[in-house]
Amino acid sequence: MFLVFDVDDTMYDLMWPFQMAFENILAEKTTVSCEELFRQSRICSDIVLEKEKQGLIPSEEAFFRRMQMTCEAKGFAITREESEAFEREYRDCQTKIRLFDYMKEVLDYCREHQIPRAVLTNGSRKSQGRKLEVLQLERWFDDENVFISGEVGYHKPDVRVFQHVQEKMAIQSEDAWYIGDTYENDIVGAHQAGWHSIWLNHRNRPCPDVRSLADIELKNKEELLPTIQRLIRKAD
Repeated sequence: MFLVFDVDDTMYDLMWPFQMAFENILAEKTTVSCEELFRQSRICSDIVLEKEKQGLIPSEEAFFRRMQMTCEAKGFAITREESEAFEREYRDCQTKIRLFDYMKEVLDYCREHQIPRAVLTNGSRKSQGRKLEVLQLERWFDDENVFISGEVGYHKPDVRVFQHVQEKMAIQSEDAWYIGDTYENDIVGAHQAGWHSIWLNHRNRPCPDVRSLADIELKNKEELLPTIQRLIRKAD
């Protein structure tokens, strides 16, 4: 059994930095709730990331385009100055992110029991590398076991990024378990690669498919460790 972890909103509360920036910059500008705007921003982030990858959007424009698209989708506009202020607040709060308590327990357990593990996350080396450093993930993952899509050249849910991890880690697809919060990127991508998956649906999002492709869906984050323990016992 080989565990591969997503980072954003799986290991830490991705919405917290967004919420801090929202309250200081945009709260008085719209009646849209922070959570609703945050969900929309996740959708727009994937769209912008793909365009950035294709060279259609310069990296320095990516955050503004993401916020512009997000706000327009919710019926209001954001100026470049507001976007820059939002980004400054957002980036500052990202330097203060912390692992979910449940995730620290999971990673400590994996380290203690020598469970093979890796990280696979979408984004650039600059942005994701900063988060990994703040979260101190080097305590649980060797550098060669950390995969960032911007370096690999493919982004989840592209099956090739999962295949890249599988090849580098020298594992069989049936032994790989991906743990992530985003159905479209994490669960669909893992399924297409022939991996097992745990959908950590702690924000209780509806499944886009009539039947979920996840092997296991958890809506309570605290259930992850006992779930992993059961899977390990079963594998043994």
